[in-house]
Amino acid sequence: MFSILLPNVRQFEERNERNMLRTRKKRRVLPIILILLAVVIILFLAGIWFLSYSEKPLKKEEATALSRIEGNVDLKKQDQFYLYNGTKETYYVLTGENKAGKKIIVWVPKKKSGEILVKYASDGISEKKAREIVKAKKNPAKILKVTLGMEEGIPLWEVSYLDKDDRLGYYDMSFSEGKWLRQIENL
Repeated sequence: MFSILLPNVRQFEERNERNMLRTRKKRRVLPIILILLAVVIILFLAGIWFLSYSEKPLKKEEATALSRIEGNVDLKKQDQFYLYNGTKETYYVLTGENKAGKKIIVWVPKKKSGEILVKYASDGISEKKAREIVKAKKNPAKILKVTLGMEEGIPLWEVSYLDKDDRLGYYDMSFSEGKWLRQIENL
């Protein structure tokens, strides 16, 4: 009778030992998983905070531009905001629609003494067309940014790009016709 029970006791002890090892492994893995999860959540929240914090100055500039045109310009719905730092002056540029549903572009000088300019988007070339012109003329490896701006009273598109040697370049063209105004290469 003892011989029958003895193997069962051994099997039970072996099984119990295996279960205890599994439980110990689970106890070691669980804190590691929780720590990793906490780190991921902290990094995610830090990224969101960083992005919102880094956009604050731009949002402030946009609010300034909107307050400058309030009551003077028929901008019912705003689509985009561009900040252009020119050679002599900084401009805020807003795009959107007026009450009639026509697409308009508003150039607002940072200096309060400057004159606000409003044009229909159809009076000039589109961002897409500006990109096409730069691709055809400069054959860039990558277009980084396309921005509306103004230099010496001339509304323009400024296209920043990287050439095949990873050098920065700028190509400025008139908003009205897409004619070359200025280029800066090999930066």
